Amino acid sequence: MASSKPIKLVICGGGNAAHAWAGIASSQPDTDVCVLTLFQDEAERWSNSLKEYDFTVILNRKGECYEKLKAKPRLVTKKPEEVIPGCDVVAFVMPAFAHEQYLNAIKPHLEPGMILVGFPGQSGFEFQERAILGDIAKQITLINFESLPWATRIKEYGKTCEVLGTKDTTMGSVQIGSVTPRRDPFTVVQKLIGEKPALITKGHPLAANLMSATAYLHTSVLYGQWSTWDGTPLDKPPLFYHGVSESTVALFGSLSDEVVQIAKAIQAQSPDTDMSEVIDMHTYYKVRYPDDIEDKTSLLSCIRTNAAYKGLTHPMKETKEGKFVPNYTNYRFLTEDIPFGLVVIRGIAEVVGVATPNIDKVLTWCQEQINKEYLVDGKIQGKDVKDTRAPQRYGFTTLKDIIGH
Repeated sequence: MASSKPIKLVICGGGNAAHAWAGIASSQPDTDVCVLTLFQDEAERWSNSLKEYDFTVILNRKGECYEKLKAKPRLVTKKPEEVIPGCDVVAFVMPAFAHEQYLNAIKPHLEPGMILVGFPGQSGFEFQERAILGDIAKQITLINFESLPWATRIKEYGKTCEVLGTKDTTMGSVQIGSVTPRRDPFTVVQKLIGEKPALITKGHPLAANLMSATAYLHTSVLYGQWSTWDGTPLDKPPLFYHGVSESTVALFGSLSDEVVQIAKAIQAQSPDTDMSEVIDMHTYYKVRYPDDIEDKTSLLSCIRTNAAYKGLTHPMKETKEGKFVPNYTNYRFLTEDIPFGLVVIRGIAEVVGVATPNIDKVLTWCQEQINKEYLVDGKIQGKDVKDTRAPQRYGFTTLKDIIGH
């Protein structure tokens, strides 16, 4: 696995986090970084910008800029054949709904020993990877991280992006393929990402599935804010994280408790399946954001005083009168975190026989807001399951199925 050649990284995606990592990885020594983006004209726009301008990533800590990185990826393209052959690491840094398109695009060019990284893979990543890639899936190594390392936003496309906050640690899981990885999977991504966050890659991929914490954070916050809303438009968008109520955070905590119970059930039924990385959300926040959170006393204070969340508001749309109403159907907090998050977690719970009344309550309300049917009569069997990554979509109905061996 040792190599003196530069690490060849292909970042798939063209959004906020892809911008951040393109600059961060390019600034590390002995790296060769390329970007593959299939969306519309993103590759052309980014390429053209790189010809004319520097590429800058602005790094912030506690709301203050502490460094500006100026480092460019070698190539931005929409042609997988230009970048995938011969690379060491392929990283998916995009919303989960796009994973299927990218998996199909890179499949002909994948080679045994490559490492495929989901950053984040989100729930069900390895279920989908097995279904689409077939035999080559067994010969590559898969890493699935629970979440993005940063809160980040593009300032000028292809030119400047800003990292608002960086997690202290991020948990991921590794499935080693049948062919020896080209690089050490436990250290290569850390080298590409720099000192922070510290990447903890251990445990079974099911743990990373369950620790897609945004799936139950975002949905709990939306439920808490809007499930009793009377329909009156608001004067301004409410704060998303810093505006949470005690009852909303209590609900979020109860979903977290149910996730921990799912992990305990898996561990009990399959003692060799390491689920130790599934932790409650108060512990999660204290570990992941030690420098950004001002008050770590409770889960509520962790969310309300997290500097990485400063100023972020609910997804809203403006009325003709200049008022604001919630925007459910075009926002990833529901369109992403339900089919590639909460539905997958609920589907795993169903397989291992754990009751999840609070997840069910939030999921039922959320699916109604986006006119979908996932949970029907207490089972993941609705007509829209086909568009999710729940294990039931792939015919995985036993613990052995979802463990993958």
